[in-house]
Amino acid sequence: MVLTTVVGGIGTTFERLHKIERQKLAVLRDPLVLVTGSMAGLAGRAVALPFDEGGNKGPKRALQRRAPQFGILMWFYVPVSARLLPGTEVNPPYKAFTTFMIGAVAGFVMRLICNPINRVSDECLRTGDSFRKTCQIFRSKTILQFFYTTPPLMVNAVYFGTLLTVFEGLRRFCERNRILPLRVERDSSGKEIINFVNHFTVGVGHTVVGGVAAAVASTVCYPLSAHFYQQTVIHDSAICRGLMPTLRKEVPMMAVSFGVFSLLQSLLARHHGPRAGFGY
Repeated sequence: MVLTTVVGGIGTTFERLHKIERQKLAVLRDPLVLVTGSMAGLAGRAVALPFDEGGNKGPKRALQRRAPQFGILMWFYVPVSARLLPGTEVNPPYKAFTTFMIGAVAGFVMRLICNPINRVSDECLRTGDSFRKTCQIFRSKTILQFFYTTPPLMVNAVYFGTLLTVFEGLRRFCERNRILPLRVERDSSGKEIINFVNHFTVGVGHTVVGGVAAAVASTVCYPLSAHFYQQTVIHDSAICRGLMPTLRKEVPMMAVSFGVFSLLQSLLARHHGPRAGFGY
């Protein structure tokens, strides 16, 4: 019985991962998500600057790091979730698991792309060398040095999977209980009628829900994150300073990021519907 359950769970996991991997072309066809996500990430990090002053590397470097990170995260999450989540609402545990897997893969890919770039940029800042020269120096080094000097890939995957699962669950709960009221109207051809009240409601609602989701995910994942971050040399991270510094940074940053992203999606990418690419 236990063996069957474990094998079934592993099989389902790999099936989900395979389906997510097959959706990579859908990501490339939707660059607006990358643009709006990057703008939202920049706004969110700017709001959080007063709480940690951008860390040891300063505000400018903090903004440069966060903007593409949130952009890539949303770029790999929104188009894929739009194709895999519809129809899963009949089985809430399955939908939650699928959401977690999509979010975790998006977070993993984001760190896989951003970690080497950020590592080289940090070294350029430290030594004053050009980006190209620093890349040439790193080519002769072992890949293990990236493990010890960049945020852990799997820990970030777990965090972002948890964050997006909690966000989607809270967003769905608020909508079903009319805490987040949406009035979706369509014309005779089936196209959605633009409703700025909906845009405002979604923007404000996702800001609040995003902040709560960040608080929950940061608290739940903190023991694991703190343990693995302590194995690296990046002890200037908020996670290494404790849970409260982490919450002071993550909650306002993710709240504003989700809110601004939803507003920009409503204005620039209306094909994602009134929920700004969430809530399938």
